[in-house]
Amino acid sequence: MDKVFGPYRLKRQDRRVEGPDGPIDLSARAFDLLCVLIDHAGDVVSKDVIFEAVWPGVVVEENTLQVHVSALRKALDPNIIITVHGRGYKYAGPVPETVSAVEIAIKADARPVIVVLPFENLSGDPEQQYFSDGITGDITDRLLRFRKFAVIGQHSASAFRGAAPDFTAIRDRLKADFVITGTLRRAGERLRVALLLTNVESGEAIWAERYDRPVSDIFALQDEISELVAAAIASHLDLEINVRSNGKQPASLTSYELLLQGYWHYRKFRPESNIVARQCFERAVALDRGNTEAIARLGLTYSTAWMHDFSPENAAKALEYSSEAVVLDPLKAGNHAIHTIVLLRNGDLESALRASERGLALNPGQPGMLANRALTLTYDGRTAEARNLMAQALRLEPMPPPWYARFNSVIAFVEGHYEETLAGVEPQVEMAWDIMYALSCYGHLGRAEQALATLAQLQKQGRVPDWLLGVSREPYKDVIVRERLLAGLEMAIAWSTG
Repeated sequence: MDKVFGPYRLKRQDRRVEGPDGPIDLSARAFDLLCVLIDHAGDVVSKDVIFEAVWPGVVVEENTLQVHVSALRKALDPNIIITVHGRGYKYAGPVPETVSAVEIAIKADARPVIVVLPFENLSGDPEQQYFSDGITGDITDRLLRFRKFAVIGQHSASAFRGAAPDFTAIRDRLKADFVITGTLRRAGERLRVALLLTNVESGEAIWAERYDRPVSDIFALQDEISELVAAAIASHLDLEINVRSNGKQPASLTSYELLLQGYWHYRKFRPESNIVARQCFERAVALDRGNTEAIARLGLTYSTAWMHDFSPENAAKALEYSSEAVVLDPLKAGNHAIHTIVLLRNGDLESALRASERGLALNPGQPGMLANRALTLTYDGRTAEARNLMAQALRLEPMPPPWYARFNSVIAFVEGHYEETLAGVEPQVEMAWDIMYALSCYGHLGRAEQALATLAQLQKQGRVPDWLLGVSREPYKDVIVRERLLAGLEMAIAWSTG
């Protein structure tokens, strides 16, 4: 977390302090000293505590500490640190405030924010929920093409499913300015949709409309709804909406429905639901080879399976399908987003960098694309840039799917923050990939008991992941990071054999 104190901002991840006139020149030790004092703001910090935190394992003369204290006073404020004779030093500047990367991103992005809540399914058939959710998601995607406002991701929006949305909670948790609610009723080949656009702050209804159309007109209807919603917001805020590109429509409605079903199952994020999702995508592709989103998502299920068992066959199939989707529709950002992840799972960092850059250029407002680019930059060693992109993604997906935490864990591991790494991978107990990182962290942290329990659970399940293969596919530009991953893993496994 960043710390703001008076006119200064301490950016811990970037290891720098910014003042009113820009970055302040501090040595690495002076920066670490400032972190220690600010973390104990208002308290006297003994010299022993400072030496242990700033110069761990090194014998340092007291005058060295005095030199760095003087440097901080000169660079920041003569009164920011006071000496408590015989006891240590004390931070005496303005009260530090914690500012997360997400909050920074929120302040930096002044665009109005809109969220499309899951449409209420009035069809009387619970099995039609996938269709309702799918249409909601497609309208969300279409709204993303308008660059003058931000759109909350579908995963966060789904937390507010229900007939009576809590506007206060939506405002507080999603930071949304506008909300779209709706109902959908499908009867045979007819589709009835009712929509309402509301100002979250005032509760004022800005625009409402009802539609009764043949199901065969669903794609035109989605475009019309997104255009009218965007126009209503534009009129209300006097915004100029940029010209957007038109997306391609799947040729077969049945293939499209199977795509929606597959996505609905995939979002359960379970190995068994991943298999069901794959079956849906396979059927969708069999019916319409032009359904490139289904082809890409079929590849994604194989990529997810690779993370579960480190099977080279799954990684190869994932690459086959995601490559085909990009070739068939190179203008669809989502295809590039999936292709990016698949390339990373196949150990191809350079190609993943190009794919993520292309996807982000096509749709810079898609939170999943931002997160995928962040992961790619992490493997490239650019963790500061990656954290900034993850903050932007979390701005648009404040209640994110579980793989956001997984991506943050990779950033933390590269930076050597093993506790933070565990926070994102320990909950994903079924994936060999997450277990690999957890075991490595246990090794580095000396947590033999947790490592042994994890390995015993794998043995009980009859699973023997190829850890060396899993480590070798992690496409770190800096080989030292991969070696560190392997070293921690070997320490954890050694406990079970020794």
